[in-house]
Amino acid sequence: MSPVSLPLAVDYANTLSASRGRTSDHLDGWLAAHGVPPEAREPRFEPLRDAIRDLITAAAEQAPFPPQALATVNAASAVVPQWLELTGEGAVVAHTAPKASEAERLLTDVARSAIELLSDDQHAALCACQAPGCVQFFVRTHHRQEFCSAACGNRARAARHYQRRKEQ
Repeated sequence: MSPVSLPLAVDYANTLSASRGRTSDHLDGWLAAHGVPPEAREPRFEPLRDAIRDLITAAAEQAPFPPQALATVNAASAVVPQWLELTGEGAVVAHTAPKASEAERLLTDVARSAIELLSDDQHAALCACQAPGCVQFFVRTHHRQEFCSAACGNRARAARHYQRRKEQ
């Protein structure tokens, strides 16, 4: 994963990666790192990841959001009831329904992260990595940024250099 802190939804979408023409799925490790062991994995996690990837791709291409992806993310957002409470001191306290499992809470948090990310001005900075074979997403921090990591940028530059040398 990227060393730069990514929004939860982008980090989650990036649990699918490609290297040397092969796709790798890092979902189980990501879930375990977020407190959900493999045996507690919800069947809704993979469809949610696919939906978020579809929505981020649409945002990066400035295309309309696919209706099925919207439905999947919105349904996951509603799995666990959550609400905010304002205290007398002016602090905000978040509450989650007590009967929700850790997997359900994470599923809901990821979906809500995607909704927040795709509904504000930040989605204009969402990009797909331009390195050949990379399937990662990132949030652009500089207007000329094209790659999700320095490694992808180096790989792309090396490939361009090799291609130029080959053509000579």
